[in-house]
Amino acid sequence: MDKIKIISSHIAEESPVDRQERISWWRQDILRKAKILVVGAGATGNEVIKNLALLGVGNVFICDMDRIDTSNLSRTVLFSKDDVGKKKAKTAAERAAEMSVYPDFKVDYFDGDVVYELGDGVFRQFDVVIGCLDNLNTRLSVNKRCCLLQKPYVDAGISELACSLNVFHYPHSSCYACGVSSRDVAEERRIRYSCDVFKKRAIEEEKVPTVQISSAIVAALAVQEAVKILHKDVLETEVCFGKRYFFQGINNNFIDMIVPKKEECLYHNSYGDIIETEFTNKVRLRDFLEYVKEKNGEEYTLEVGSELKFVISANCRSCNKEIKFYKPAHRIYEEDVYCEECQKAGKTTNGYTDYKYVLDFCHDMEEKDILDMTLEEIGIPKLHILSLRNKDDKYIFYELSGDIKNVMPNIY
Repeated sequence: MDKIKIISSHIAEESPVDRQERISWWRQDILRKAKILVVGAGATGNEVIKNLALLGVGNVFICDMDRIDTSNLSRTVLFSKDDVGKKKAKTAAERAAEMSVYPDFKVDYFDGDVVYELGDGVFRQFDVVIGCLDNLNTRLSVNKRCCLLQKPYVDAGISELACSLNVFHYPHSSCYACGVSSRDVAEERRIRYSCDVFKKRAIEEEKVPTVQISSAIVAALAVQEAVKILHKDVLETEVCFGKRYFFQGINNNFIDMIVPKKEECLYHNSYGDIIETEFTNKVRLRDFLEYVKEKNGEEYTLEVGSELKFVISANCRSCNKEIKFYKPAHRIYEEDVYCEECQKAGKTTNGYTDYKYVLDFCHDMEEKDILDMTLEEIGIPKLHILSLRNKDDKYIFYELSGDIKNVMPNIY
């Protein structure tokens, strides 16, 4: 009888992902290579991050600007009593690294304002964006970047025993903004800003009544959609984009609806070809504009858009005295728009103030000293994508790619 020689052996049970790999269409190598951006590390974000780590997703980037408080503890699987006061994004990243089934799991985090301080180039690096947010302003901002870069956006929300899930991928479907009324947008802006562009220092967020159960349910659905999106080339059925799902746990009703694409939606824009550069946002504006001129043989104007208004000066709301700022509007708070004398005298009113601002930066701008400021100083975040326009309204797009290792030192 011939002898059988065993060269090597493998026990499937020893693989931490053995059960999911038994699914006929499942490709674990796809998940290990995948890059997922998670915006929000609260109750739902915790559950999403936990699911991604246990599934064996290889690269995760976590964004949040808040600290952990005691009320988070009953709804966040990654945080403990000793974490109260710590930053959510950093703590969630550390716990995800401990929880991942793979030792080579890569996770980075961003501790800051996603709306103004997270560059569009960050979104460009990821396969899927999962939003776990509690306010419309940030949801719309994330949606805008997903549209510009044509990234799938999975949005999760919770309230009491109910949860909602939105799955979009512009231009293949509608976007999140298509399902939002102009009245809701106006109300959100009223809550977060004074009657001009200046931010309110403290915003009392609505404390939505909910429990961990809801966040666990919607996070599972959100990650399941992300898995399906990543497997789109091997799945037998297409992922349903442009849909909104509601689950009401009080009576176990599950409803799904199509969000129609609004042709007039202001968020339906996309970048053209993006040119990578070695620049960071530490480069002087003057030097960057000169570089663009040299590369293209003509002058271009840098557009920053309404979200990144650069304020030169404003008039005191009380005495109308001019106050010099030379900083982006998102770094100015409504109480700053009072001169020192009026602040000391307690002369403050809730009125509108005239202000001088810049939206476009060019070689021949009136305020010459601005040209010697860095892109960071004028409000451009790290790894941002810059839109430049020539006299014929032709646009080119440059990425501050030199920032990538500063923003994502582990993933890149």
